[in-house]
Amino acid sequence: MLNIGMTELLIFGIIALLVLGPDKLPEAVRFVGTWYGKIKRMVSNVQNDLDRELRLSELREQMQAEMQRIQQLEAKMQAQMADLQQPIATDELKVKPQAAQPVLRYQPVVQPVSVVYLPQPAQTQAVISQQRYTEMKVAV
Repeated sequence: MLNIGMTELLIFGIIALLVLGPDKLPEAVRFVGTWYGKIKRMVSNVQNDLDRELRLSELREQMQAEMQRIQQLEAKMQAQMADLQQPIATDELKVKPQAAQPVLRYQPVVQPVSVVYLPQPAQTQAVISQQRYTEMKVAV
């Protein structure tokens, strides 16, 4: 706090001893020590309060910056949601005129299917030839 060396303290002690005398010097040193401690505590409390206020102001600034960033992200998300919903709305408009057209109904004609069973060796040979065909297709 103060830039006082040992020589200055020694000179100050000798002068105080000469001025106050040996009887009053211990009381004066105690008095000065208690006031020095009180002043030092007050100064450290003020410094702590200032540091705390500076940290709070920095936190407030960071919080405001984050809130602005969040608002920007929210606006971007809203714009993207609107972009995503807009093609859906145009697709719905395209579908609605088609839905207004009359729907033709038909029923498929069902024809009987004849089932032919092949003997077992022919089926396995067909499967093997099909596998070779796909292997040849992949190799090309």
